Formats: sequence, C-alpha cells, structure tokens
Amino acid sequence: MQLSETVKLYPTEYQIELTRNTMSEYISTVNNIVSDYTNKDNGNIESVKEIKNIKSISKLTTADVKAKLPSALCNQCIRDAKSIVKKYDKACKEVEKAKKNKKNKKSKKNKNSKNVKEVEEIKEVKEVKKLKEIKVPVLKKLCCYINNQNFKIQDNYISFPVMIDGKSKRISVKTKMTDKQKLILSSHRLGTMRIVIKNINTLVAQFVYEIEKVNESNNVMGVDLGIKCPAVSYCTDGSVKFYGNGRKNKYMRRHYANLRKWFQKAKKPTVVKRIKNKEQRIMKDIDHKISREIVNTAKKHKAKVIKLERLENIRSTTRTSRKNNPSLHTWSFYRLAQYIEYKAKLAGIEVEYVDPAYTSQKCPQCGNIHHAKDRKYICKCGYHTHRDLLGAINICNSTEYIGNRCIA
Repeated sequence: MQLSETVKLYPTEYQIELTRNTMSEYISTVNNIVSDYTNKDNGNIESVKEIKNIKSISKLTTADVKAKLPSALCNQCIRDAKSIVKKYDKACKEVEKAKKNKKNKKSKKNKNSKNVKEVEEIKEVKEVKKLKEIKVPVLKKLCCYINNQNFKIQDNYISFPVMIDGKSKRISVKTKMTDKQKLILSSHRLGTMRIVIKNINTLVAQFVYEIEKVNESNNVMGVDLGIKCPAVSYCTDGSVKFYGNGRKNKYMRRHYANLRKWFQKAKKPTVVKRIKNKEQRIMKDIDHKISREIVNTAKKHKAKVIKLERLENIRSTTRTSRKNNPSLHTWSFYRLAQYIEYKAKLAGIEVEYVDPAYTSQKCPQCGNIHHAKDRKYICKCGYHTHRDLLGAINICNSTEYIGNRCIA
C-alpha cells in the first residue's frame, strides 16, 4: 500500500528561482507532448510530413524531447504525458461507444406514443450533456516529479537535479524533518518525489513510500452515516457504537443561519462572511473528531475493512419537505467519508463502498423489506433494533461492492 509524506523546504532565493524555472519548463514540456499526440490522433495536424515526423508516443525518448531540463526529468515528462494521453484516449473511446449505443436505441424507439416521445426527449437532453466533447487535459499548477534514483536525502538536506547555465547540476535544499519523518523516509522504499508550491510562496516536497499490510484479522466494520445520528458503527464481532450528536449539529446550523439573517438585514456583509467561515470551521472540526473516533474504534477491534454507503445523488433522490430540506442540503456526508477514508488509509485499513439501497429497511434475519417507525425498526419475524444500527448491520453484511472511492 502506498502512502505519502510532506516535507517543507527552505531554499535560498537563487534556489527558488532555479526550482520555479524547472517546474514551469516541466509543465510546459508535458503539455506540449500531450497536445502533439492528441492533435495527431484527432487529425488536426495539417501537413502529412508533420505526422510522419512524430513518432509513436510509446517509442518516444529523451532525445526526441526538446526541453531545458535534465534527462532524468525529461524521462519523467514522457511518463506523465503517456499516462495523460492513455486516459484521454480511453475517455474518447467511451464517448464514441456511448454515441453508438444512442444511435442504436433511436432506431428501436416507439414513435406512436406522445408521452414516450416527451420522456425520450428529456433523456436525450441529459445524454447530450454527458456526451460533450472531451477537452485535452492541460496541466496548470507548477510542479515537477523526480524519480527515486535522482534525488537524495542526507540529514536535513534534499538534493535533486536542475538546469544551471545549460548544464544539469544538483542543488541541495535545506529542510526540517521530524524524527518520525526521518524514520519513515529512511526505513521505507521511496517512490517519486513531487515538488509543488503551497500557499503562494512555500515550496514543499511530497514523497511516496510503500508499507506492507500487517492486519491479519478478518473483522469488518460497517458505518451508517446520517443526519439525526451522524454515524453508527457495527463490527462482525458484535460491537456497536454511536458517534456525534445530530441535534447539536442542527442547532449550530440554525444558530448561525439566524445570525447571518440578522446581520444581512443590518447590511453588514463582512460580518456575515466571517460568521459563515466560523460555522464551516466548527462543522469541519466535528467531522474530523467523528472520523478519528471511527478509525480508532476500527483499530481497537482490529477491523480489516471499513464499509461505507456510496451516497451519490442522495439530495436529488431523497424525499424532501420544508422541514428536512435545510438539514439535507447542509449534510456533509461526503466530507466525513473523505476524512474516514484518508485516516483509515494511514492506519492501514481498507475502505469499501457498498450500495445503500434498503440498508435501513431490510431485516438481517428474514430479509423482509419495510419502513421503520421513526427510529425504531420492528420486523414481523420479531426482530427489532434502532433504525441507524440496522443500516450499519446491513452495510457490514453487504456483498454489493461498488468501489473504494466516494462520489459526491
């Protein structure tokens, strides 16, 4: 499993200039290679001679790339460009396939019914939005990737190659690392190093390293996310835990909404903005604490996998009312899932997403599906439990795996 570690750099003004020049040249080189090969595939190059002169991207070498970069970085540029072109080609093929399917469906349409026509027209409009022409990816953020063979970490210095007066030379940039970071970078196999600018002026080096999976337990944890009860977990060993306070979260949202309303009437926009930021900080802090507690519980019970619901389009598919609309549209389920995901990854626990259909309605004993009355779920077979706990149990037992990434 791959993890990353971020280290802050403290370069001199001359080193900053050299690094910035290297990063801008790196980005422009990757963009030039990508544009050349995507234009070639689309037939946008005018002369036949130009097409013949351009090699296949799989056969491209550093000798073919004209860039003011060390050969090691040129090679990395080619790798990045290859991966971008590959993804672009794959996306184009998917669009073409979808368009062909659309044409086949048109020939089989029933033209007699007017209602069918109206429904099909609405579907066509939605499909056209999805099947827009894919734009060629362009890198904008200044950064560069350096292979593990081309950088060295010695004490509190990181050395890597840059171009100085047309020649490839190494510069040693000062950094400050904690004892934990030094131990990680010295004891693990390192991958690529990514140099990027954070907060306008701060240079940062991000290292990728590999760790072995140590978890040998088969315990699985299911987590049900909600509004009234922010999260409930259930493990296969029978342990149950409720997290957070939904009523308190709702009160905080309502309190700050009233404050904003009052200050808007008083025509104080700066205060309104400040209050909104404060509310966001409080809610983020709550999500961080809940996610930390969930991952700590998983570690305590030696859970190998944390299962979550993939709640995509939940706001458009759920029944809405005047009462639950504000709560539904301010529910930060995606952010909480992201926090659980990255914290679990750091702890060496996998995160899987399952289909959320009927998780709060299906009886885990007899399999009957019916609605719960408020928070109590009572089945005809005699099984009864808390509605949110039922969701966590069904998520834990679910075999309908639909990915390891959350979609908003």
